[in-house]
Parts: sequence; structure tokens; C-alpha cells
Amino acid sequence: MTKLVFRDKIIKLDGVSLKNIGVSRSSKNVASAISGLNGKAVLDIGCGVGYMTIGALLSGAKSVVAIDICDTEKILRKNLRVNNIGQNRVVFYKSYLFERIPDDLKFDVIIANLPQHALPAKLESKKLEGKYGGYDGTDLVCRSLSEAFFYLNSGGRYFGSISELTNHRRTFLIADSLYDLKLKKTVVKKIKNDEMMPFLTEREFLDHLKKLKGAKMIDFSGDGVNFPIEYKVHYCQFNKKCVD
Repeated sequence: MTKLVFRDKIIKLDGVSLKNIGVSRSSKNVASAISGLNGKAVLDIGCGVGYMTIGALLSGAKSVVAIDICDTEKILRKNLRVNNIGQNRVVFYKSYLFERIPDDLKFDVIIANLPQHALPAKLESKKLEGKYGGYDGTDLVCRSLSEAFFYLNSGGRYFGSISELTNHRRTFLIADSLYDLKLKKTVVKKIKNDEMMPFLTEREFLDHLKKLKGAKMIDFSGDGVNFPIEYKVHYCQFNKKCVD
């Protein structure tokens, strides 16, 4: 059992270090950008073991719909019990993004910490669960931002991140058409040479990033020849626009 901080709340969680469903540094950065949860209906996309779900409830959220592509409900509900949260305040769906969420559900707040690594168009890339964001890294985040608009109540907010190691210009373009964007925090991250192994070699990954940078799709510091590579991640609040 591990104790973590969600903003000013202490959360006790089992399964924190589990592959793909544990709690990452990125999750903690998204959490630091979140505010105004009191009395709100929340959707947690990629809930994992329940860090965001439990943090939202302890911060005053009325209810949470928690979804994950993995069947994490058992460990999520265990962690609800550990934190003395009623089981009836959370509904879980095993779902890829919004695919299994009923169309009539609406939310005041959506929280999404999604994989955003730009990876080559190879079958091996898709084996990197928890990292794979498509060829330019924006497959999940752009789809999520687009579909979230229809599930948000008027005045609803979406909290997530945009990585400059992806085609961030595309993501910002889509976001700007649907949301008023408020930048909450920018973090400089480093990616190491072994992060995509054993499915991608260091050279395959570097060559792909250099190709995307040459096409002015991504940005990072360094020559693209050696690791580590530094890049920026922007943690944002997206406020739903009134669109006629």
C-alpha cells in the first residue's frame, strides 16, 4: 500500500507500480492542474488503480465514472474501500475512450492522462501499451478532446496534457476550435534510450523522431543523435466553448 498526494489530499493506493495501470509522474502533473471539483460529476479516462478517481472524490466531486481499457475494476474498488469511499459513488466501464459510455451521460469535468508517444508505423509499436499514441503521437489525445466536447455539460472543463514530442500544433488547433484553453503548468521532460525497448531499438525510435522534427511536426532539444532527449509537456484546462 502506497501513500500519494492528490493536490492537498493523501490517498492510499494498492497497485501503484503495476505496469500500464499504475500511477505515473504525468498523472501527478495532471492532478496538479485540476481545480473546482466540489459537487461535480466527473469522468476519469484511463482510471487505472484509481488515483484520479479517488483524488477527485476526496476533493469534493459528487460522483465519478471511471473508465479504462484494462479491467481494473477489482483493484479500483479495493482502493475505494481503503480510502473509505462509498462504492456507489463510482461507476466503472471497461472502455476504449468513450466507446462504451452511454450517450446520455454528461459530465462537468473530464480528466484524461493519455499516452502521447509518437512511434513508427510498426506492429511492435502497438505493443508499447501505456505509451503508444500513434504515428505522430496525437491519435488518442485528439480523439479524446473531440469526443469529450459532446459529453461535457455547458461550461464543462477537460483537464489533460499536450506534449511537444507529438504533433502538438494539430492538437492545439483542434482544442482551440472547441475549447478556451488555459495553460496551468509546463514541465520539461527527458526520454531515455531504453524506454521503448525491447519492441523498438534506440535507432528506430530516434530516426522516427528526427523524421517528425524535420517535418516540423514535433519539437525537442538536442541533435536527435543521442539520448536523453528533452521536450516540453503542457498541462492544460480546456473550457468548453458555446458553439452554435
